[in-house]
Amino acid sequence: MTQQVHKLALPQDMAHSNLSEADKAFIAQNNLEIARQLLQAVENSLDRRNRTILDQLGDLRALLIGQRAPANTIKLVTDYPVAYQSNDHVKPRGTKDDNTRSMRFVRAVENHFGRPVSALDLGCAGGGLVFDFLVRGHRAFGLEGSDYSIKSQRAEWRVIGDYLDTCDITKPFKLLETGSGKVHKFDVVTMWEVLEHIQESDLPQLFANVKAHLAPGGIFVGSAATYDDIANGVSYHPTVKPESWWQERVQEFGLQFIDKSMFSFGDFVRGSGNIHSYYDANFDTNPELGFHFVMTHVDKKPARGRKTANVEAIA
Repeated sequence: MTQQVHKLALPQDMAHSNLSEADKAFIAQNNLEIARQLLQAVENSLDRRNRTILDQLGDLRALLIGQRAPANTIKLVTDYPVAYQSNDHVKPRGTKDDNTRSMRFVRAVENHFGRPVSALDLGCAGGGLVFDFLVRGHRAFGLEGSDYSIKSQRAEWRVIGDYLDTCDITKPFKLLETGSGKVHKFDVVTMWEVLEHIQESDLPQLFANVKAHLAPGGIFVGSAATYDDIANGVSYHPTVKPESWWQERVQEFGLQFIDKSMFSFGDFVRGSGNIHSYYDANFDTNPELGFHFVMTHVDKKPARGRKTANVEAIA
């Protein structure tokens, strides 16, 4: 079923047609919406018995995590426990449907660092990627803007709830070690198709949060969509910008794009045609839909001519 939807969402001949880039993006976006609806229909068709079986499997997975994952010692501190202004909270969409998994990405991170790591997933939706890091014995934590998943106890929230929490990531927050009270620094911070959901005016605090929780030598990895996503009468992608725009903008906040060669295309969690995602585009065959990024810290002052917005420092 998943492979059939993948072909529907991204026609193989699209890249070789005479359609404009705007038409390609429009067709791909509408086909992705069809894929969402088909998968939702399948989910709704599950009877009560099957749901009971899934719940029991969730209990077994929780027992597995208890044996494999390090005990959580990270505590969230924030005055903004939910992103109340986010359209994805007001009219749940991605936060309701997504629970992307990628053990392949976890193994690629392992190969890059050559040791156990600490990972933070921002905009974690169902918590699937956090689960994958934990089951491999790594430290991991996930933050989601909406409280939809925690209230419904969907996906991994009933399995690894101690490793997931909610907050508005565009407002100041701290992830502290419960023992020392110091801000925990993560080797890898990820955001999979979240950047485009953030209002441009909120980017300074968002990137300040990323920098505050990214360890020296750590990497900030993710994907960003470059098309609008309009559904339920609202736009879910208020900041649709090309990769070049993001490359320039992040430098104002002490981050920089770096070479992605430590990952192969299929390693990326989203935008790679991931069959373990609720739906996923393929930025290789349809580059007009988005791009992948790998960033890290940079010691560089903001570019002249643009005033840097005030943000709350996180110590």
